[in-house]
Amino acid sequence: MDEIVSDGTPSRRRTAKAREPFSRQLILELDAALMQAFSAIRELRIQSAVAAMIQYPPLPASFTESIVVAAAKTLFGEGWIASYGGSSSDIVLVNSSGQRRRVEVKASGRNAFQELKAKDLRADVLVWVRFGRRYELGAGPIAISVLENPGQLIHHPCRLDFARFERIEGVVAQQKLYSFSSLEELLNENRPRR
Repeated sequence: MDEIVSDGTPSRRRTAKAREPFSRQLILELDAALMQAFSAIRELRIQSAVAAMIQYPPLPASFTESIVVAAAKTLFGEGWIASYGGSSSDIVLVNSSGQRRRVEVKASGRNAFQELKAKDLRADVLVWVRFGRRYELGAGPIAISVLENPGQLIHHPCRLDFARFERIEGVVAQQKLYSFSSLEELLNENRPRR
């Protein structure tokens, strides 16, 4: 939408549009495109030893955040609606009574390695989506850890893999773990919550 200047004419500057999470269909399309990108690199590595220097692409944050928004009912329960959080957090959850919760989202692949920053620890909920070797192998499960009030257990920003994350006192007892055999299963709104 054009901004209107004082003489009533539209200016060239455009107003910022709020970011929207991807639809279920777009999430599945991007998942397929990522599978193809990783497959192409795998094939290059088979054909040429020097192709081992080509790195796999990172997973876009907007992709993982959109997955969490789409799976809000499964991950957080009935009555919670998720949307992008803007500058306050990756995602904001709101329930029917108006309660708000800030959610930070992390994602990892084969190494299950992440950096937890101060903003992640201040969140009401930390969600860690672990894709494992899904993209490298062309298929595989998706594991999700949901930890409420991460700053109560993790007191300082740190870099760690998931095994070290679970060794932090209290994490195993307080986290909720989910496992999905496919992205389609994860995005199935009719799936019962565990």
